[in-house]
Amino acid sequence: MRIRRTLGLGSLLVALVPALAAGQETRTVGITMGYPAALGVLWHASDKVAIRPELTFGGTSTKTTSSSFDSEGDGWTIGTGVSAIFYLGPAADKLRTYVAPRFTYAHMSSTVKLSSVTNSSTTTTGNGVGGFGLFGAQYAVGDRFTVFGEVAFGLTHSSTTSSLLPTKGSGNSWGIHSGAGIVFYP
Repeated sequence: MRIRRTLGLGSLLVALVPALAAGQETRTVGITMGYPAALGVLWHASDKVAIRPELTFGGTSTKTTSSSFDSEGDGWTIGTGVSAIFYLGPAADKLRTYVAPRFTYAHMSSTVKLSSVTNSSTTTTGNGVGGFGLFGAQYAVGDRFTVFGEVAFGLTHSSTTSSLLPTKGSGNSWGIHSGAGIVFYP
């Protein structure tokens, strides 16, 4: 049910972008698709600054069968991120470099049901928050199409809670990340 809401929100976002861009002389709003998988919007607030909010979502389903027990599980993840892009070169160039702070948030939930002697089930939920500094470049292939690539260094903090035992976990990870994507200006 939550995945349907997420897909509905993503569809609404894609549907509203052309309406936001209508009537504008310069293309200031574009739809982004990137790797790692994300769908978003790129809004050029000025020639030197742009804002890029993004949405990610996914799901899993597993089934394990053995001689002593069977298990079935499903889960979902939804996340969001926002980057404040500061362009380093002039707006007239087809190739522009930029730096940006990036902040991310993700929430996940998974449930596993065991069918054995106990017929137990456990639900695990978790959250992740991250902050990154990135350097990137984008190239305008045409008036309506741009490609971009970026590399980032960042830190992510995550926490999980399980319903089977009253346990909580948390951890930090840091490292270099990279991404690539396209921007389509309707």
